[in-house]
Amino acid sequence: MNRKVLTIMVCCALAPALGSAETIRPVKDSKGELAGAMFSRPDAVKEKKDGNATTDVVTFTSSDSAFQTGMFRSGPAHEEVKGPDGFPYTEFLYFISGGMTLTSADGSVMVVHAGEAVTLPKGWTGTVDTKGYTKLYATYTPADIKK
Repeated sequence: MNRKVLTIMVCCALAPALGSAETIRPVKDSKGELAGAMFSRPDAVKEKKDGNATTDVVTFTSSDSAFQTGMFRSGPAHEEVKGPDGFPYTEFLYFISGGMTLTSADGSVMVVHAGEAVTLPKGWTGTVDTKGYTKLYATYTPADIKK
């Protein structure tokens, strides 16, 4: 067998293994999932803390763990975010239902309703008050990148 034929045979034999790398695909949340079906998924994390029932579903985590998206539902709650480190990551929130009142450490107040969005920067301090909400979120924490 000549060298050229052997090389072609080896390449053909290895091609399926080389081509079996995981395909990266977009992640979609359907209208039904956004309407609440997502919270019935087996990977939904349900917790109850201080009388507040929450459900969290992570829909995507980047390979370096610095970026994450998901959907979160909360009942009524009051939370204080204190220093010195404050809020642990930068988070973009889009409210599907309900809303929240954010009172920053300087006393400024922001009210966010369903159909609106807000970004909480890493390090933010203040209080969060809500009668309940459902949100889509995206978080970014560059410090979480595995080095």
